Amino acid sequence: MKPHHILFMLFFAIIFAGCAHLSKPKLIEKEKIYGTDGESLAIFHRVAEGDGGLGLKFPGFIIGIEKAYREKIKKDDIFESINDEYFHDNKRYQKSIHKILNDSKRAFVSHIIEYRMDPYRECMKEDFFYNAYDKCFDPTDAYLKGLLKLDELRNRIFMNDSETPYTHIFLYCMGWNTDQQESIRNYNSLFSQIIKENKESSNFRPLFVGISWPSEWRSNFLGGFISVISYGVKADDADEVGLIWTNKILWNVLSPLKRAKHIPLILVGHSFGARVVTRAVFSNGLIDIPVGNETSNNVTKEECSIDLVVGLEGAFSVRRFIPGNGNEGSPYSEFNRNNYANKFVFTWSEYDFANPIAKFFTGANHIGGVYGHELSLDYQTIFNHYEIVVEEDMCNHDVSVKEIRKERNKKIIENEQFEWTDSFKHPEKISIVDASALIKDKPYGKGGNAHSDIYTPGVANLIWDCIHNVENIP
Repeated sequence: MKPHHILFMLFFAIIFAGCAHLSKPKLIEKEKIYGTDGESLAIFHRVAEGDGGLGLKFPGFIIGIEKAYREKIKKDDIFESINDEYFHDNKRYQKSIHKILNDSKRAFVSHIIEYRMDPYRECMKEDFFYNAYDKCFDPTDAYLKGLLKLDELRNRIFMNDSETPYTHIFLYCMGWNTDQQESIRNYNSLFSQIIKENKESSNFRPLFVGISWPSEWRSNFLGGFISVISYGVKADDADEVGLIWTNKILWNVLSPLKRAKHIPLILVGHSFGARVVTRAVFSNGLIDIPVGNETSNNVTKEECSIDLVVGLEGAFSVRRFIPGNGNEGSPYSEFNRNNYANKFVFTWSEYDFANPIAKFFTGANHIGGVYGHELSLDYQTIFNHYEIVVEEDMCNHDVSVKEIRKERNKKIIENEQFEWTDSFKHPEKISIVDASALIKDKPYGKGGNAHSDIYTPGVANLIWDCIHNVENIP
């Protein structure tokens, strides 16, 4: 036998011997059961590995939501029922909801983590309040177990509050094409800026809850084109996460604390994250979830208004707020009459290229884009319009909010517009804010030009300005 033949055989012998000992992913046993295995899906439960490599830099909770085939998580129709009278014979609205919830895959809560200060080590401690990937976890009825765990989460939050009272409640959600690792990084950036820019009190002790959800598809073969293909599916997934899970988190977990303690409840969403949180706001009473503590499901909008909803470059149609407009049946057109929130504020930027592109694929005039802004100008009985003036720092690229004033536009009807501060006394008007002076730079590695330029002191200034104005409503 020739020497090179011998080397060739030795090479393959080594390769095959190595294959006998190929390693498996750490969580593969549970991932196979739920159908969340593979690199493109594991990115939404990266923190569940419990290696301490990810986490919040401040106290708070991360709630991990994923999608799986119904039979794998034992999703049964008894776990939810749609109140058809909620639609008031609005067939388009009703049809859109049934379409979203008829997916063969359904979202479920797979893990909940609390981050709190360890007084002995002076660092953040990671506490897995719930982890469906834990080695000893019984994966039977994963859908139901995640549902029940949210009721326990409410009890944990009340217990934390009894020890050291919260001053504010924040619910955050990120948008499209944001895996869990990036979501947590973004929350650290966004909320660290909020903490840093806090000037109202040294006793600021917020309750922070961040949502992680399966917001993207990945493909080595299709590359970035997979994002274009995924748009419609991920838009529906965002609506589903808002309809079911964020709805329950908002109205059954956080609202009872707001009602009991009389502290501000603030929602912030970016891009599809704004789609998630607004859908949750307007889904109270739409879906009955007959498990857990029944008394917690009796929170009415009159008893517990949300103080503030901020949509940063929101990725959903502005027509949702306009009566009789759009293919979705204008699901949010009752926003004023039903006392959902004390104030809605949405930003847009001329440098955001992501939201305008949606119009060419779906016809949607996104509220966070230039086309949504243009359409809103035709409905000034619903929308007020503002623009941000910034203050430059000579030695820093960041800017701060100097002033928020009425937008200067030839279409503006002056007697329909309130001054910025006064607008917070008028929940019947939605504030559309031109944030082009703030949201203007392109982050590396993100599409849509300046669509994701929100992790700045200036955006934190804007959110704090909104909070202060809401808190000072007579």
